[in-house]
Amino acid sequence: PKIPFRMGRKDAAEGDCTEDGRLPDATKKMDHLRDVFYRMGLTDKEIVVLSGAHCLGRAHKDRSGFEGPWTKEPLVFDNAYFTEILKEDPDKDLLRLVTDMCLLDQAETKTLCEAYAKDKELFFADYTEAHKKLSELGAF
Repeated sequence: PKIPFRMGRKDAAEGDCTEDGRLPDATKKMDHLRDVFYRMGLTDKEIVVLSGAHCLGRAHKDRSGFEGPWTKEPLVFDNAYFTEILKEDPDKDLLRLVTDMCLLDQAETKTLCEAYAKDKELFFADYTEAHKKLSELGAF
């Protein structure tokens, strides 16, 4: 998707940055994700759609304790993250962390995962808005 980006954000001095360790712990569930992302003003819908960015890249054991990609084509931005976590018979070579699977534990978030799995354009549209909001936090 095309994501609008506003120039002009100035990097903060190191002393103004948040401490390390504020990213989600991949071994915890939705309450933890809410603790992390609600303080940034994000909603459950935005938590779910931003999780879809795991379609890109992979986890590295030396950085996160986990190893591997979430999708079969980790260099392609698409809705494969959602189709993979919804599979009843998962691919053993792909990651399915607690923070991924907890998105299926509640009706509201599971419904969003199902919608994004079925409709890539919906995922792109919602992701664009959430990514823009996240990237502009505290800047404008």
